[in-house]
Amino acid sequence: MKKILFAAVFLLILVGCGNDSESNEEANTPDNTEETHTVVFRNLDLQTEANTYILAGEVRAEDGQFYYQLEQGEEELHPETVYELEGEPGVWEDIEISGEIPASAFDSEEAPILTLYSKSPEGQALHPNFIPIDIAE
Repeated sequence: MKKILFAAVFLLILVGCGNDSESNEEANTPDNTEETHTVVFRNLDLQTEANTYILAGEVRAEDGQFYYQLEQGEEELHPETVYELEGEPGVWEDIEISGEIPASAFDSEEAPILTLYSKSPEGQALHPNFIPIDIAE
């Protein structure tokens, strides 16, 4: 009796594992929009001086571009901007982003946040990277 029960449990496990592979194949299809809009950053270095910031590093973007904006809480300090890359899509490339921090930002308790991201065809932000800017005096 124990052998029959063990065999039945074993068959149920195999059947359950067999059905899972179909859903994994669907997840790996090229229609996955996040796959084609991947952006990856590395070696990021943020420097601040007085009311300016400079972010340098490397990026690999499958679309050949990425977006960035500077916000502090709900306030937009720098609007969304497209950063067009010059090299081949999907290849590591050096980047540098610089800007000014408005004087009003120094009065807030929150740090300004520089956000780097890609976008879906529908305009939704994908893969956001949040970089706080320390402006403590």
